[in-house]
Amino acid sequence: MPSFLFRLMRVVVVLLLAAGVALWLFVSREKPQKKEMTDTPPKVLCVPAVSGTSDMTVEAFGTVTPRNSVKLAMEVAGRIDYIHPDFREGARINKGEILLRIDQRTLVLNEKNARVQVDQARADIRLLEQKTLNLKADAGLARSNLELTSKELERIRALAKNQFASKTSLDKAEQQYLSAENQLQQITNALALVPSRMALKKSALASAQAALETAFLMLEKSEIKADFYGFVMTKQVQAGEYVNPGQVLGVIYEKDALDVDIRIPLEELQWLGSVFKDGGRPQASLTIANLEGGRSPVWPGHVVRIKAAVDEKTRTMPMTVEIGTLDVKDPLLLLRPGVFVKCRVKGEQKENVFKIPRTLMRSPDTLYLARENHLVIKKVTLIRRFEEDVYITGGLAPGDLIIESPLPGALHGMAITVKKARDNQ
Repeated sequence: MPSFLFRLMRVVVVLLLAAGVALWLFVSREKPQKKEMTDTPPKVLCVPAVSGTSDMTVEAFGTVTPRNSVKLAMEVAGRIDYIHPDFREGARINKGEILLRIDQRTLVLNEKNARVQVDQARADIRLLEQKTLNLKADAGLARSNLELTSKELERIRALAKNQFASKTSLDKAEQQYLSAENQLQQITNALALVPSRMALKKSALASAQAALETAFLMLEKSEIKADFYGFVMTKQVQAGEYVNPGQVLGVIYEKDALDVDIRIPLEELQWLGSVFKDGGRPQASLTIANLEGGRSPVWPGHVVRIKAAVDEKTRTMPMTVEIGTLDVKDPLLLLRPGVFVKCRVKGEQKENVFKIPRTLMRSPDTLYLARENHLVIKKVTLIRRFEEDVYITGGLAPGDLIIESPLPGALHGMAITVKKARDNQ
């Protein structure tokens, strides 16, 4: 019994102490100060609207292709006996260098034989010309002889008429006259045949010259030279290999002569229409599409032609952009056939256009403006959305403050506080 009372007393003491501490804390507490609630307008950050002239750039993608690429093939059959040391894929080649050549020994012999035939034909013509000169000289002598024999015959006939010459002398004089006349006739006939014989000789010479030119041509066709400075794209032949006419032996393409075919959506053509007037060629800039963050060099270019038909599958207008030259030190960043590039074509210019970031738009055609510390919800006229910007032609005035801060529950005419205005870059 005493033990129970002792425990009870301890519990009561602890409870009394706890109640005392609680009472002290309640009495000594600070009373909260009452503050009246005030309606503070939200603070907003604004940018001023600036109008100016903007280029309507059109963006497209395409693959680089060589403007001038040549498939190498021999025009005569033979065995390859020479290949240029730099004729390998990716190597640079120089204009005029011999890239491939077949065995020329048979062709050289044909050329020598044709040259001999030409020399022989020319010698035959010179011989005929000399014979002609000889015949003309003989003809002169034959005429003189004919005149002499004719006079002698007349003299003998006159003597025989008066019986001062024998019949034998008369017959002999007539025979000499006929012989001289026959000799002149033979020479005259031979001279008459000279033009025909000369024509035959000249035909033979022309044929021999044609054979010689053919031999030269075959020798020329037995080797392939580079017509331009460029690069080897593919190589499909080895030394000692027998090749046939028309067989593709490799492909080369011209250095600094690259194009890219791009496709412009039909709705984007409106920004390029006026640039093509009077033969204009829109400027373009190209970058390697796989390199982001400005790591790619920028190549200049211009649109050189529009294709004849619209692509039926994509409903886009194909165009060809001619790529200009650019000195790039890093060989890995050179433009090569097959590189996927991004092309930005410079279109027409629009004046009095507001170019602002898309993030400032509150809806497809609505902006929040700050006027005299009040919110104005304004509908504007957009002509284009491109990348991260929008282009506005109506509903804004230069100097209008465009709110860029978020405004939950925004209402037209609500009070706001312009925190700060910064220039719209």
